[in-house]
Order: sequence, then structure tokens, then C-alpha cells
Amino acid sequence: MSKPVVIFLNTRRTHLEHGAAIEAAHRQGHGVALIADSVPAGLPERIVRTVHKVDTFDLAAVDAAVDAIAAEHTVAGVVTWSDRDVETVSRIAARLGLPAPSVAAARAARNKFLMRQALVDHPEAIPRFARVTEWAELTKAVADIGYPAVLKPTSGSGSKGIFVLRGEDDLRAAFDELVRYTRPEVDKAFTGNPGELIVEEFLVGTEHSVEGFVTGGRLHIAGVTDKETSEPFRLEVAHVFPSSLPESTLAEVRRLTEVVIGALGLDDCTFHLECMVSPAGTAKLVEVAARVGGDFITSHLVGLATGVPFAENVIRVATGREPVLPAGDGLYSGVRKIMADRDGVLAGVDGLAEALGVPGVRHAIVERAAGAKVALPPADYMSGTIGAVLAVGDSAEAVRATLLRAVDAVTVRVTPAEG
Repeated sequence: MSKPVVIFLNTRRTHLEHGAAIEAAHRQGHGVALIADSVPAGLPERIVRTVHKVDTFDLAAVDAAVDAIAAEHTVAGVVTWSDRDVETVSRIAARLGLPAPSVAAARAARNKFLMRQALVDHPEAIPRFARVTEWAELTKAVADIGYPAVLKPTSGSGSKGIFVLRGEDDLRAAFDELVRYTRPEVDKAFTGNPGELIVEEFLVGTEHSVEGFVTGGRLHIAGVTDKETSEPFRLEVAHVFPSSLPESTLAEVRRLTEVVIGALGLDDCTFHLECMVSPAGTAKLVEVAARVGGDFITSHLVGLATGVPFAENVIRVATGREPVLPAGDGLYSGVRKIMADRDGVLAGVDGLAEALGVPGVRHAIVERAAGAKVALPPADYMSGTIGAVLAVGDSAEAVRATLLRAVDAVTVRVTPAEG
């Protein structure tokens, strides 16, 4: 009898990331049934048993694909690797009787306004906030919240569309740009809530994420990641795992995590919680997602540092089992992105061999092909990321130094776009 399958609803965008997930399913004794908008080349046919290419925003098409898979295979679990499919995973799991958060909890984890509404009884855990869909609502909300403030989509992800408002002069341009951007014809992630924004108090401090799982109401934290972002659009440019925060502050982060997971009712899932730690050591929620962290954090960094691949625990939890958490001291790992510094067309990337030659570097990856259009925020929030370097070391400082040296060895050549 063939092995049971885990349904993957779409994949991460790089072969390094989705390969780690597919291999994790195999090591846990499962095949993979893929439902996806686009199918990566070179999938291992012995592991990926069936592929259904459909528009995954079309719920009827997804349901038909699930029915076809269930008719031919024993389905042990269902997972996704990005925000956009979190609610759909909960729908599928409810139909098949598989572990996953409730649809209501998944919806709250997808919408930053609903997320904060769930935490109104815990004002210490969240910034002051307001939902915004019209210009008059924005001006009123900012008058109440004050400057500086942050304006962003309620259902965005990957640092897309984050505007820091320093004063009244920033309002109109930020609002108009986000109204333009948060439309389904621009990005299908905004299907169902076009133009829905949230404005909130600007939090001061350092940014971090918590990687973990919830099973049967029990919280399991695999670790905390330190984050580096760019200004003014708060793009995530580097991560180091585990965190270098002092133990007293890590305890505050863990307490925040318990409050957030409990308030949203998340269960039977992987989660990635982002928070801001103030100079005083208090932690407040930025957002929480009912799926893995991106940027190679959970595909590679956790496993490189701890020796326990995070993706294998994702499969364990999705199939109704407890995660296996690391014990004892580990190493440190990190990622730094290779970024373009101008708009245009990607002509090439030089210096990868030199980057790979830096001691401690484990991977150097290019995500965009020569000839691809490159545009920087606010025109585009993704195409300026050209690749990334991953490294391991015996301290956070060593990892950061390795990553800087490796990325400095790389040259991104961007030529002006014609016309």
C-alpha cells in the first residue's frame, strides 16, 4: 500500500525552500499531493505523487482537486507555506477531518484588524490601532493615535505596503498608494477586502519573530529570531537565529506569544509571530501567521542552528503528532538578502563564488533571472530582492560578520529599462 500523502497548498518560491519541505514530508513517511497555481520544475516524482494546477483563489477548483486526491490517496494532513492559503487550509481540514486551526481563527490570523480586535482585552499586547477604508477615517484615526504612525494593508504579508507616517505631509501619498496597491487586480491576496487598511501606533525598539507550533492546545516554541529591516518601507533584509535578547526579555516575548495564541484560538498548526521589543524590554505584537516563517527561517535557519529540521515538525503537527524540539546548546545561523539598489532590468549577479568561499557560508541563492524587471518600493515590494546568503557560526556576531562579508562580495548589475 502506498504511503499516505500530505496536501501542499502551493509552495515557497525558491527551490531551496520548497525542496526542504518536500524532503521533510518524505523523511516523515509521507508523499506529497500538490495543489498550486504554478508548478515548480524538477519536482521529485517519487515523493510528489500527484499535482493539480489550479487557481487556488478559486475555492471550487481547490475543492475539486482535494476530492480527486482523496479519492486516490489516504490524506494524512494539509499545509500551506504562505499567508494567502491559511483560510483555505482550514476549510480543507474541516472537510477531511484533519488537524488545522478553525476557519475563524485562521481568518483572524490573516487579517491584522481582526487580529487586534481579538486582543482588545489585552491592550498591553498590541499597539493602538484603527481600521481605515476612507480618507476621513484615516485623518480621524491619526489625530487620535498621533505621529509617528504606521499605515499598512490588513491582509498584506512579506513587508508589503508598510508606510511610516512621520507627519501630516506623509498621509495623502501613503493612502493613495495603498488604495492603488490593495486591489485584487494588482495582488489577489486582497480579494475579499480591497482597500482595507490599518493605521496604528509606531512601535520603537527591535524586531523579532517567534517560530513555533500549537498542538492540542499546547504551545511549543522552537525559538526566537532577531530581525533587521530597512527604512523607510520596513523591508526584512536579514535574520539571525536564535535571538540574542536577554533571558528576561525572552520571557516577555514568550508571555506575549501565549496571550496572542490563546486570544486568537490558534491550534493544531505552525505559527510565525512577529513582535517589537521596546528599549524597556516589553514586547508588543506586530502580527501572527498560522504558517511557517519565510526568508529561509523555518526552511533552513532553525535546522542549521539546532540540528532539528523545522519542516519535519511542520509535517508532524499537520498530521496530528507532537513536534520534536531541540535540547541543549546549538549554533547560530542567519540569512542576509542580496538587494538591488535601483530600478531597471537585472543584467546579472557577480561574485557568488567569492560569497560561497567565505567561511561559514552554507548557501548563496539567486531568486531572479537575468532579464527580469526590477522595481523598488513603493512601486514593487518583491522584485528588488535578488537573492540571499545563508551562514552558520558559533555566535550571533560571527554569523552577522560572515553574512556582511559574503553579501559585500556580490555585485548586482541592473541596467536602465528601455522605453
